[in-house]
Amino acid sequence: MTQINAKIDDEILQEFRHVIYEKYGLKKGDFKNALESAMVDYVLKYSKTDTAKELANRLKDENK
Repeated sequence: MTQINAKIDDEILQEFRHVIYEKYGLKKGDFKNALESAMVDYVLKYSKTDTAKELANRLKDENK
């Protein structure tokens, strides 16, 4: 696992947390899981390499 530190807009973070709360609740790990899912979707949408897309698809299948 890797830890990421980033500065993001307060409003988008608040909205992201609101969406997570509506979809999952706010149990431990929900934020991490939602962020990881968003990153996987981003890789699937924008990656140009098959290797990255295969990894993203595998992770997506594992988290169903």
